[in-house]
Amino acid sequence: MSQSASNKKASDETVEDNRRGPFVVEPKYDCPHLGDRAYILLQDDQTTENHQPPCKDCQNIEENWACLHEDCHFVGCSRYQQKHMLKHHETTRHNICLSFSDNSVFCYACDSYIDSPQLQGLNLQLSRRFR
Repeated sequence: MSQSASNKKASDETVEDNRRGPFVVEPKYDCPHLGDRAYILLQDDQTTENHQPPCKDCQNIEENWACLHEDCHFVGCSRYQQKHMLKHHETTRHNICLSFSDNSVFCYACDSYIDSPQLQGLNLQLSRRFR
């Protein structure tokens, strides 16, 4: 392979990487911590008047997460704020939570964003919120 062909191939690979973006997140599709239940967001924990529900510990209203553990109503701020959702996970072992910033779902046990057919009801509920 010639030097120019080698440089073109490396350049094409760089362009392809840049199309995906520097912060591409690949969700996990087989999180074993979801269990076998359907997930929904409780009415009390939903965004109102274009504001996220406040963190239960510090009252922050930016970058908050809702715990999706059954019958848990905890809302905590992100690891980029005061880490109250992370602390909630560490004390309760509630693994699954939803970001109010971008509607992503995260599993602390897998340390991964997740996507699953079990989240279909939650995704539908969230899409209706923005109509």
